[in-house]
Amino acid sequence: METYHLHLINTRVDADDREGHLLASLDEARAMAIDGIRGYLSHEVRGGQLDLRGRIDIEDDDGAVLASVRFEEAIEITRA
Repeated sequence: METYHLHLINTRVDADDREGHLLASLDEARAMAIDGIRGYLSHEVRGGQLDLRGRIDIEDDDGAVLASVRFEEAIEITRA
């Protein structure tokens, strides 16, 4: 198990994950980031807005960025 920190970076909010999450792999951290992004965006949609310019950076305990998940990667957009 490794500790992964998922930092939300957005035009409205920057939220540092200081405690982190004990997860089995980077893939599990990416899945958690995608789930978090979807939850965050669902609140935005309820407010009548959708800003896809944000991301979640996944860092290790030393502060090295292991991966970034952009908001637009977490959803599939279908247009008419």
